[in-house]
Amino acid sequence: MSAHRRRRIALWGGIAAVALVTAGGIGVQRWLAPPPATSAALLAAMSNAIANGQVAPGRDPICVANGIAYDQEPVNVQTGNVATLSWMNMLVEAGLYESPSSGQSGGFLSQPISIYQPLPELARWGGGKRLCVARGVRLDSVSNVGRVEEMRLRGKRYTGVLADVRWTLDGPAPWLAMPGVGEALAGELPGWRSARWHAGPHGWALTQRKSFVLVDDRWTAGDAVERATSTRGSSDQI
Repeated sequence: MSAHRRRRIALWGGIAAVALVTAGGIGVQRWLAPPPATSAALLAAMSNAIANGQVAPGRDPICVANGIAYDQEPVNVQTGNVATLSWMNMLVEAGLYESPSSGQSGGFLSQPISIYQPLPELARWGGGKRLCVARGVRLDSVSNVGRVEEMRLRGKRYTGVLADVRWTLDGPAPWLAMPGVGEALAGELPGWRSARWHAGPHGWALTQRKSFVLVDDRWTAGDAVERATSTRGSSDQI
């Protein structure tokens, strides 16, 4: 074989090798690239976790408990207790109690009191020393998606992303939308899963910063992965 022919074969072989490496690099790059972390994709991941029972959105009612027995007994408030009077007057505006009547506490040191009689609507939402504002919560949206990066869940590495998950009230009380009522109640409700409820122009909402990770090339709610890992760990110990 001539030297010229050997040079041509080597040249074409080099070109083919470069093309193969380039194609292989593109293929690897495409294989490694995660699917887009869009709000819609993460919302679907969260919805899927709820549907499969991996994440419970909150089936318990959302209630406030501040020491008042919200049952069918009247509530007596001393006239000097400004904070409690303001709270009860708000519940009057909500249609849960009648306007107060005046009375005396009785006993040797009798004090003037305001007496609040419950209305029928209270029976639907009160009892057991708590006043409830909704039957539960539901998933609303996912927004404010962060940057895709490496993160750890229970000591294991994942490709992950953070995003804001927004919840709203499911089956809210009708009187919650009355002016001044929602704002007053929002300040008294306990936090739900490390977040606080707030009343806004589009209703009540609660926003949590949550993680999503790639599992089998699909975005999965971090809560679901942590729960699955915890369940497997418990099974290993049995």
